[in-house]
Amino acid sequence: MNNNKVNNIWTKLAILLLNIFVVSSGATAATIPLMIRSFPQVSSTLVELTMTVSSLGIIIFTPLSNLLADKIGIKRTIVCGLTIILISGIIPALINNFTIIFVSRIGIGVGTGLLASYSQSLIIAMFEGKEQQKLLGWSSVVQGLGMFLMTFAAGVLLSNGWQQAYWVNLIALPVLLLFITFIPQNLKIEQANNTNLGQNSKKIDWKIWLLAIFIFLFNSTFAFVSIKFASLIIEKGYGTAQDASTLLGIMSFAMAAGGFIFMSLPQICKRFSLTISIFSGLIGFFIFTISNSLILSGVGVVLVGIAVSMTMVSTMSSVGMFTSPSQVPFSTSVVMTVANIGTLLAPYTAQFLGTIFNNTSAEFTFICGTIIFAILLIVVIWIGINYKKLTFKNNK
Repeated sequence: MNNNKVNNIWTKLAILLLNIFVVSSGATAATIPLMIRSFPQVSSTLVELTMTVSSLGIIIFTPLSNLLADKIGIKRTIVCGLTIILISGIIPALINNFTIIFVSRIGIGVGTGLLASYSQSLIIAMFEGKEQQKLLGWSSVVQGLGMFLMTFAAGVLLSNGWQQAYWVNLIALPVLLLFITFIPQNLKIEQANNTNLGQNSKKIDWKIWLLAIFIFLFNSTFAFVSIKFASLIIEKGYGTAQDASTLLGIMSFAMAAGGFIFMSLPQICKRFSLTISIFSGLIGFFIFTISNSLILSGVGVVLVGIAVSMTMVSTMSSVGMFTSPSQVPFSTSVVMTVANIGTLLAPYTAQFLGTIFNNTSAEFTFICGTIIFAILLIVVIWIGINYKKLTFKNNK
C-alpha cells in the first residue's frame, strides 16, 4: 500500500490512535492504594503487579502478532487486539474479583501486543519521506497526550471508587469502530519499489539487533524514573511522593513535545535525532543527581520526557530505514518486544547495580543511569555519522 491510497484523514487518525494503547496500561496506576485496601487477603506486591503484568502479554504477543497477521490479515489482527483491550480493560469496572482482574490485566498486554508493532510499522511502510517523518512525530504526540488524558480521566473517575477508574478503557471502542470503518480489509504492508515482498520477511538484520540492544538499555535505564524518582526526592529531603507524582505527570506533556521536536527537525538532521534525544536524557539524569529542588528536578523530568518520545520515534524510524519494507513489521515487533523486556527488568537492573557497587540509594541509581546514557550517547553519535552506510539500499 502506498501513500496515494491512504490520504483519508480518518485512516491516518485510526493508525495514529493505536499509539495510545502502547502506553495506556499504566493509566489506572492511581487505583493501587485503594485496591490494596479492597483486597486485604492479597499481598500488596501482587496488587502492584497488576500495573506491570501486562508487559508479559506484550512480550509474548508482539512477535506472535506477525504470525497471526500472516494467517488472518493485518486489519483482523489489530481489530482482535483492540477488542481484547476493550473487554479486558473494563472487566475491573464490572467484577470485584482479584483473580479475574489480574487475568484481565494480562489480557490488556495480549491485546496491546497484537497491535503494538503496527502502530509504527504501518506508518513506516505506508508512507514515505516527509509525511512518514511527520506522522511518526504525531504518533509520539498522540502517545504522550493520550496517556495524559487517560490518566487524568481515570483520576476524575476515581472519586467515585477505584473500579470506576477502569471505565477509561472504553476509549478503545471509538478507536475500534474507526479502524473497522476506515481501514481497508485487504490491508497489506508493501511499497512499490519492493520487488521481493514476502521473502525473508522474518529475517532480522544485524542493524536491527543493534537498535534492539540500544532500546533495551535505554528502557531499562529510563524506567529508573518510574521506580526511583519518588524515593530520590524523599531521600534528598526536598519533596514528597505527591510532589513526585505531579512532576511525573508533567512528563506526559514533555513526551508530546518530543514528538513535535522530531517533526520540526530538518530532514538532514533526522539521522542525529537519536543523538539529540539521548543527550536530552543524559542532561535530565545528571540534573536528578545534583538537584535539591523541585523546580530543577522538574526541568530534568521534562528533558527525560522529551528523550523518551524522541528516542522511541527515532528508533522506529531507523527500523524503517535500516531494513527492507517486507521486514519492517517483524523487525519492529522484535525491537518493541526487547524494549518491553528492558522495562520489565528495570527494577532488577537497579537492584543489580546497587548490589554490585554496594550502594542501593536512589541517588546512586541515577548516577549509574547517567553513566549508561553517556555510553549510549557515544553509540548514537556513531549511528548518526554512519547513517547512510546503515540505510537499506532501496531506502536511500
